[in-house]
Amino acid sequence: MTLLEERARTQLHDGVVDASPPPSSTAVPSRVTVATVLQALALLIVWLLLYLTVLSSFQHGHAQRSLYAELRTELALGEAPSGAPIVPGTPLAVLSIPALDLGDEVVVEGSRNEQLRVGPGHVTGTVLPGQIGVSVLAGRSTTFGGPFGGLDELRAGDPIVVTTVQGTFRYDVVAVRVKGDPVPAPPKEGQGRLTLVSSLPGPGPLGALRPANTVYVDAALESGAVAAGPVGQTDLEATYMSGRLDVPTLAQLALALQLLLLAVAGFAWGWHRGNRRVVWAAGIPVVVAALWLATSLSAHLIPGLI
Repeated sequence: MTLLEERARTQLHDGVVDASPPPSSTAVPSRVTVATVLQALALLIVWLLLYLTVLSSFQHGHAQRSLYAELRTELALGEAPSGAPIVPGTPLAVLSIPALDLGDEVVVEGSRNEQLRVGPGHVTGTVLPGQIGVSVLAGRSTTFGGPFGGLDELRAGDPIVVTTVQGTFRYDVVAVRVKGDPVPAPPKEGQGRLTLVSSLPGPGPLGALRPANTVYVDAALESGAVAAGPVGQTDLEATYMSGRLDVPTLAQLALALQLLLLAVAGFAWGWHRGNRRVVWAAGIPVVVAALWLATSLSAHLIPGLI
């Protein structure tokens, strides 16, 4: 036996030499990277659900308080709008549906995604509530306060009260239908009707964010219909069941995402290189603000009735 063979045999006997292959130097880092990415995705999904179902309601509530203060003054002075032209987003009525525990909800002009984020919207091209003819209001069912959630639970005879600059009007529900059902005949001469539009939730725990259909509630004006004012042109871009991003909003979203990446990168760098307490106190508010901004802008992709 040679000297080298004898030395190798001795080392094996003493347990010095490990015959197993060396571990891969990239295995552990790759597993850590995958785990980090999965955790980040999970947190992002949780944040999106939290924003849509909870945090967006705070935005809606804040907007409603401002709109109510503005409209209350205009109603007292008789300056609220009674006909076209009306600037989109202008408050024009207060809506109450006792059966849904909905009280003093401010209705704004327009039914685009951005208007329905602050409250129910009057569909341009229809008369205002209380006037002779058919008035149509659209509203969200789940996100941003979900003021029209549960429309399908209304029953014939349930009251709907609307206050405008022309007075307070009571409507009584006559029918609840979904998209595809027969549309009722136009109201008779001198009468008024109110139609509420929203979405029906789909099946499953997240069905509220995946609408199954569009629901309509038709209500007849009890009495006292007033003459209709000028009616604006129908807004062909008011797409209820599809989200859209216009060019300015898309540009803002791109900048918000860049800001979010910079905030996260700066937080990560400071976490590993600086004082973690200082980084946590100063960095988290910046990251959350950037995340809120990006999420709020991306919410334009969500259908307007959800």
